[in-house]
Amino acid sequence: MILDRYLGLMLARSILLVALVLLPLFTLLDLVQQLDDIGVGNYGLLDALLYEVFLMPGYLLSLMPFIALLGTSIALGGLAHNKELTAMRACGISVVRIGLATLRSGVMFMIVVIVIMEWIAPPLHQQALKRQSLALSGVDVLIEKHGFWIHKDNRFINVRNIYRGHTPADIHVFEFDTGKHQLKRYLHADRAETQDRKQWLYKDLIIKNYTEGTVETGYEDGLVRESYLTEKQLQVLELPIESLPPSDLFQYLQYLRTSGQITERFELVFWQKVTLPITVVVMMLCSFPFVFGSMRVSSMGKRIVLATITGLSFQLISQLLANLGLMLNLSPMLMVLMPTVVFLIACAISMRRAI
Repeated sequence: MILDRYLGLMLARSILLVALVLLPLFTLLDLVQQLDDIGVGNYGLLDALLYEVFLMPGYLLSLMPFIALLGTSIALGGLAHNKELTAMRACGISVVRIGLATLRSGVMFMIVVIVIMEWIAPPLHQQALKRQSLALSGVDVLIEKHGFWIHKDNRFINVRNIYRGHTPADIHVFEFDTGKHQLKRYLHADRAETQDRKQWLYKDLIIKNYTEGTVETGYEDGLVRESYLTEKQLQVLELPIESLPPSDLFQYLQYLRTSGQITERFELVFWQKVTLPITVVVMMLCSFPFVFGSMRVSSMGKRIVLATITGLSFQLISQLLANLGLMLNLSPMLMVLMPTVVFLIACAISMRRAI
């Protein structure tokens, strides 16, 4: 238990240090790319800064395999440099035991990744995209806690949710009599399917008409009406699949399969998200050959260089296989898992002599 706590503390410190170096760097690089958008519509420097802050949890997830590899290499390299690993092995602690302690720490990092991926990064990512789209387009849309508020003619429309990332849901429409300044009609739809950009098919409606102090309530299974939203406003509502948490993405995949639509690209993103926690742990284990295995080196600088090359190679191979899988219509799950499995096997082969 003492070994687990000590090693876990060293790993956490090193991984946090690497994250604090890389995350602001990549955020700054992305901010530089946005300089051309500053001044367009209502988009200013403060909007760009807020956009980057909201996207930082997503950047952290994207960098997490590389951060885990580099951070673990630095932590174990520091222990080796201070002869602590030598002392551990002299006390009878095997490489396998050190590996198990690293795995236990890896489980904690897996939990952190899952929490960020499911509950923290997606809502912040979606909020960032909505605010950026609104600022750039200059459309009259108000974002609050309970969704969008849109004003058009004598109507106020409240879209409270984006079902599966693309379908407006929980829609409230208030129509006013402009002459009497009174509520004339209220419409609530469970969701709306976009037939095209000009018409929506509203599902499961409740319609209330207010006339002469009386209220007439009606119900409709479906109703086709003109879209209340402009083209730019619709673009604000539609969210990219990368901004969805795995649970919502899984539901969206089920919907696409049921409706007979193409799912390969969505499956690829889904499996990339689902396998990310496992990939983080595998990358942590891939640092062992630089300390114990046949590739071990004594210099901290060389370890960092080797870890960097390994991390970049993993990222490059993953992207190449993902794109190749989409082109050749191969299994997305296989294409996503293949780099992780290959690197894990290569790590095991390199560590065979040390064990």
